[in-house]
Amino acid sequence: MASNKRRYVAYGVAVVLSWLFVRQAEWRVLFNALRSVSWVVLGAAIGVRLLALVVASMRWQVLLNPVRRVPLSRALAAMMMGMAVNTVVSMQAAELVRPQLLSRWQDLDVSTTLATVAVEWVLDLLAVIALFIPSLWLMPQAGGDQSGVRSSHVQAAIALLLASLCGLGALWYLPGRGDRLRTWIRHAGALPERARERLADEVQRFVVGLRILARPTSLATVAAYSLLVAVLTAISAWLALIAFGLPLSFLSAFLVLGLISLGGLIPTPGAVGGFHAVCQVGLVAWWGIDPARTVLPVIGLHAVLYVPAAAIGAVCFWAMRGGLW
Repeated sequence: MASNKRRYVAYGVAVVLSWLFVRQAEWRVLFNALRSVSWVVLGAAIGVRLLALVVASMRWQVLLNPVRRVPLSRALAAMMMGMAVNTVVSMQAAELVRPQLLSRWQDLDVSTTLATVAVEWVLDLLAVIALFIPSLWLMPQAGGDQSGVRSSHVQAAIALLLASLCGLGALWYLPGRGDRLRTWIRHAGALPERARERLADEVQRFVVGLRILARPTSLATVAAYSLLVAVLTAISAWLALIAFGLPLSFLSAFLVLGLISLGGLIPTPGAVGGFHAVCQVGLVAWWGIDPARTVLPVIGLHAVLYVPAAAIGAVCFWAMRGGLW
C-alpha cells in the first residue's frame, strides 16, 4: 500500500511539473519549429549518448574485475534494461534493477554488485561537479554582472564536491574495517540475533564490491572512465539542444550537464516533469532564453538521453522473455 502511494505521488509530481513546463508553450509554433530541426545533429547526439552508456558499461566491468570478469555485452544489456525500467519508475529505483539483473546472469551477490554501483554514483557526481564548476565560473550569464549569484552557485558546488569526496573516502575506508564493522553489528543489542547475522553477512558482501578502491591503478582507470562518461553526456546534451536551434556555446555543455544531473534526481517516472522543469529554469536563468522557446528543445533533450537506451532495453527484455538470450 505504501509503495502504491509513493508511486501515485511520483506520477502526481510528474504531472504538475510537466504542466508548469508546458503552460507557456505555443503548440502551433512548436510544430512549425520541428521543420527546422537539424536531424543530422540530433542523430549525432543520440550516437554520442549511446557511446557514453557503452563507456559506462566498460567502467562497470573494471569495477567488477576484482570479483569476477563480466562480459561487456551483459553489463551493457543490464544498463539498457535499467533505462527501460526507468520509464515507469524513478531513476533511483531503476538503478537498483541493473545490479539485480547482472547478479542473476553472472552468479554474483546483489550486495556486492550494488557496492560497485555506489562507487559509480559517487564518481559520477565528482565528475559532473569537476566539469560544472569551471564552466559555471567562465560562462557569461545573461542579464549582466551577477557575480554574487555566480559566487554562491560556485560555493554550493564546491560544498557538494567536498561532500562527494567524503562519501568516496567513506567507501574507501570500509574494506579495511569490514571485520570490525561486522563484529560490532553482531554484538549490537538493538536488533534480533537473526537480523544481526543477516545484516553482518550483507555488509561483508557489500565490502567485497569495494575491492577496486584498494587498487590505485584500477581506481584511476575507473575515475578516467567516469570523467569520459560525463564529457560524452555533456556533448550529447549540447548537440541535442543546438539541433533544435538554441544558440549555446560548447562551454555551455558542462552547465547543461549539471542541469540534467539535477533533473534526473527528482523521483518521477522517467524523470518526466522534473527534468523538464529544471532544464527550462536553467536555460532561462543562464542564457536568457524565452521559456516558450525552451519547450521543444528540452523535450528533445530528454528524448535523446532516455528514449533510445530505453528502447534497446525493452528489446533486451523481450529477447530474454522469449528465450532468445
